[in-house]
Amino acid sequence: MLRYPLWRGPGALLALPALLLLLPLLPVSKARGESAAPLTLSHAVDSALRNHPQLAGYPLEIQALEGRVVQASLRPNPELSVDVENVWGDLPGTSLSETTYGISQPLELGKRSARIRKAEAEREVIRREFEIARLNVVADVKRAFINFLSARKKHELNREAHGIASLLADAVSDRVAAGAVSPIEEARAKVTLAVSSADQERSAREVETARRELAAAMGESTPSFDSLSGDLEEDLSVPAGDNAAAHIASTPDVTRWVAEAERRSAVLNAERNLAVPDVTLKGGIKRLRETSENTFVLGFSVPLPLFHRNQGAIREAEAQRAKAHTERKATEVLLHSQVGQRRAALAAAAREASLLRQDALSNAQSAYEAVSEGYRLGKFRYLDVLDAGKALVETRLRYLDALTALNLARVDLDRLLVIRESPGRGSPEANKGATR
Repeated sequence: MLRYPLWRGPGALLALPALLLLLPLLPVSKARGESAAPLTLSHAVDSALRNHPQLAGYPLEIQALEGRVVQASLRPNPELSVDVENVWGDLPGTSLSETTYGISQPLELGKRSARIRKAEAEREVIRREFEIARLNVVADVKRAFINFLSARKKHELNREAHGIASLLADAVSDRVAAGAVSPIEEARAKVTLAVSSADQERSAREVETARRELAAAMGESTPSFDSLSGDLEEDLSVPAGDNAAAHIASTPDVTRWVAEAERRSAVLNAERNLAVPDVTLKGGIKRLRETSENTFVLGFSVPLPLFHRNQGAIREAEAQRAKAHTERKATEVLLHSQVGQRRAALAAAAREASLLRQDALSNAQSAYEAVSEGYRLGKFRYLDVLDAGKALVETRLRYLDALTALNLARVDLDRLLVIRESPGRGSPEANKGATR
């Protein structure tokens, strides 16, 4: 972690913008009443995976599909029938009636196994969708965590900068009263103080917004945390892209369409089996009342597929199966494009952050310190101090933006490639410094 001295010597009161050197680098002490355990990224992710309402329905849906698999494996029930013949008519009484007690059993030809396969394929699709939903929730939490870190650090800068602006305004007023500088510089100092006050209030609102967005990403209606533990400046490297194609082929976003293609193939197989008529076997006992004799009866029935051969449903299932392959290909193309974009964004942000940290930050700081000391000795105008301070402010804020963009791009890239890593590389939790 890099640290830069803010000011030296008696020019401390002139260090209004130099406080920005703290921006993503220094941990901030906890305020009174703050929770003793700041929220970490791993705890935020764990809480989201346990409590997020978007994930709660998937286990129940999987249980429902388990029941569908069980139901699909059941065979048709046999049917009991009782037929009484010669009850009414020209024959006298019912002494010549015949009663048949029968039982029939439908025999499914290939339908049961196709039905089971279809139900199991539907369950597998939901499992893949559940995994995708979990990955999306984790990525959302990481993005919100990074944004909260960035907003919190920026607010800390603005809050302390406002205090220094107040001291600077008092110092300029004293020099005006002593006749050392023009009253115009006092007016400029008051403008700077007012602007810093507005910046502080705006950043406070941004912090609260970011806090609530993180809570929403975790599945909380009301934030249960006030502080974070994390650091944006940990890893400026760009991961190699040699195995991007292999990662994409194995991601749930792609394998979900593999499972969907299998489901649609199972649907097609089930529709084709529905075109095969089932055979119903029949057997029973016929009771002849006239002779008090019993006879056995056997038979079978089978529909004749003359008109309805399920041809429309088969055609639909064939088209849906073919469509699944095109949708998988479209998903792969989209993922390749997004991975390339995120990798380019990550490389650009890493390069910008590295350049700013190595060159711009130290130069902007040195320039500001020189101008501040020169102003104290009467060599520079107050406007020169403001220009140097503005350059330093812009450099520090741009560095923060680069760090934020770098971390967000890394989260997006890891989500697309489904890279699961420990909180060491490129994670805001890597260097834990509690920040209020």
